Amino acid sequence: MRQDRLLAEALRRVVRSTGALFAVVYRAGPDGTCLTVEAIGGTPPQIFTTPNCIPRDSPYASAAAWRTGRPVSSGLPLVTPVEEAPVSLIPHPYSVASVPLPLGKDCFGVLTAVWMPPRPSELPRLVERLTGAGEALTAGLARLGRSPTGVGTRPSPMIVPVLDPGPGVRPRPVGASAHRWGLPDLPGSSALSQMFQLHQLSAALNRASGTGNVVRTANEWITKSFGADTLVVTVAAAGRLRVVGHSGASGLVGGIHGAPLDRRIPASDVQRSGEPLFLPDRDALLGSYSEDDVGDLRAMAVLPATGSGQVVGSLMLGFGTERDFGAEERTLLLMMAERLGGALEREQLSETEHALTGALQKKLLPRILPEWSEMATTARYLSPPSASGMGGDWYDVIPLPGRQVGLVVGDVEGHHADSAVIMGQLRSGLHAYAAEGHDPAAVLARSNALLAELDTDLYATCCLVRIDLEFGVAEIALAGHPPPLLRGPVGGVVVPDAPPNLPLGVTHGHTYTTAEVPVPPGTLLMLYTNGIGCDPVADAGALLESADGAQRCSLDRFADIIAAGTAGRSRPHADDTALLFALFEGSPLGPVQRVDRMSVPRHDIQGVRAARRFVRGYLTKRGLSRLTDALEVIASEAVTNALIHADSEVEIRLREYPDRIHLEVRDTDAKPPIPTSVTDSDETNAVAEHGRGMGIVEYLSTTWGSSPNGRGKTVWADLAK
Repeated sequence: MRQDRLLAEALRRVVRSTGALFAVVYRAGPDGTCLTVEAIGGTPPQIFTTPNCIPRDSPYASAAAWRTGRPVSSGLPLVTPVEEAPVSLIPHPYSVASVPLPLGKDCFGVLTAVWMPPRPSELPRLVERLTGAGEALTAGLARLGRSPTGVGTRPSPMIVPVLDPGPGVRPRPVGASAHRWGLPDLPGSSALSQMFQLHQLSAALNRASGTGNVVRTANEWITKSFGADTLVVTVAAAGRLRVVGHSGASGLVGGIHGAPLDRRIPASDVQRSGEPLFLPDRDALLGSYSEDDVGDLRAMAVLPATGSGQVVGSLMLGFGTERDFGAEERTLLLMMAERLGGALEREQLSETEHALTGALQKKLLPRILPEWSEMATTARYLSPPSASGMGGDWYDVIPLPGRQVGLVVGDVEGHHADSAVIMGQLRSGLHAYAAEGHDPAAVLARSNALLAELDTDLYATCCLVRIDLEFGVAEIALAGHPPPLLRGPVGGVVVPDAPPNLPLGVTHGHTYTTAEVPVPPGTLLMLYTNGIGCDPVADAGALLESADGAQRCSLDRFADIIAAGTAGRSRPHADDTALLFALFEGSPLGPVQRVDRMSVPRHDIQGVRAARRFVRGYLTKRGLSRLTDALEVIASEAVTNALIHADSEVEIRLREYPDRIHLEVRDTDAKPPIPTSVTDSDETNAVAEHGRGMGIVEYLSTTWGSSPNGRGKTVWADLAK
């Protein structure tokens, strides 16, 4: 406490003698990489503009004084967007001076003062006074006869109001937890210290993106501030509690997550009533709830997290020791929970919007892709990394007259609803023009005219590849779009030299030109949009090179590898991405029909028997009856799982390769299957398909997986010959 008094008196002296807006004592953090606030003197609201942490290597006065051991001052520092975020709270010109606080061989920290408006002409006199105050402070600290304490014991900086108490005001007595907040017997210090913490929490929540980061922020600024041992944050969904994040309390989370709102547990009670719970000791806990509901906690505070006038969720803090909650701390907790509720509501709305836009986007994409004996195709769509808008990327595979195939990817400008609407219209028009038999250049010319007729200012880029399955030739037409990539059967990525042309919608009547390239059997074609990276062609080529040979195992597995690599890269402007893959195989197996398929109607559980007959007949025709038992079981389990859990029509496809049989079971539900009956996460277990059947698929197949496909997913399995 003597150290606190020394700091308080020094700060009051600086503010009063120099007329500073506020003064700060910074100390080096435990790892020495940054300076953190130990105490602040001044009056609100200015004191809340104080950066809580300044990097030691930053150019600011406090850091420079710490590094050099000499006074540092600046007359007119201005904050610009390129400077560090910790000082962005001081948006006006100001003068600043900082002096080091040497203590023996070490440096206790620095004493910094800020003046606003700036006083450049007075800085020499102000620095002299600040230096004198710093020397008096270090002398007092030295007289304590020990290394200064306090690092890590106070949850937030000590706030020292620079004002004299009014008549009749008496120092507040020190309570059980008052020592956590400022200097208790100094009027206003405790309350201002708590308000500083609230301000820092609000600022951190405003910066947090995603529910996970919001919970981590709450753990940093609420749990640690109050010395709690556990944190559980819940929201209400479909009449039940959903745990969106926690720290500690793993034994309690299982009983809270998924609990109905009418169950009498602390989180449900607060969610229903909107009234906080403060249970200061074990007797109070067990007097209201069972031991199963509170575990081994000794005290608990459960607060309603409110947003837009309603309870969004709850914030539970658990303590391993008894904990008395005074009036000020109760008020602070309620204010913090309110800030948390607003952040949770914001993220819920953002996530809902992201899900809706993603669903709409996928509805505008092909539901399934056609296949041919000579060529296998698959595609992936990656939605924007954030809910910042709706993408305009698309892909398509079009059957063309004369045993030809059209591969298309495109990108409509913008990230909003108009982009998606225009994309849907443009995709439909281009599909129709290509299916009529027009050559690629004519298809792009007609699509260019269509975009002009749609009365929009948006433009679009497009890549159209027409492949002749009989002769193995690809004709490439571009409209301002990155060219496709080709990788031959022996490796090596080739970028075709195709004319770039103008994007669609830029110039009416533009003449598009094309280029032809040979496509030998075993060639992989990759079409992509520019969301794949900052340099689309180079980044796509690097991804294609990194997955060398993967398509020989499974085209779907290869597509998953590329999609995962794309998601992990820095994607420009939060863009969405469309990826289309085609593996041209020719006819290495001769005249035998390589691909076969059948459909099972929704809810037709008898269709499982038909699926087994379909598999048996396919294998018998190819002299592979020895594989019948295993593949029948795999197909039966995958189809049953899709009918029961996906609740949709199911399509079954079989494809023969020289070394294996490839089975695909397609449905219209994007939730992935899980090959166990119990998952690690109750939340995942509640929404994902699961069952012992997928474990059987995993056991019997050579390899298997689940991949998104159009509007749903494909469960695929390979069985070696």
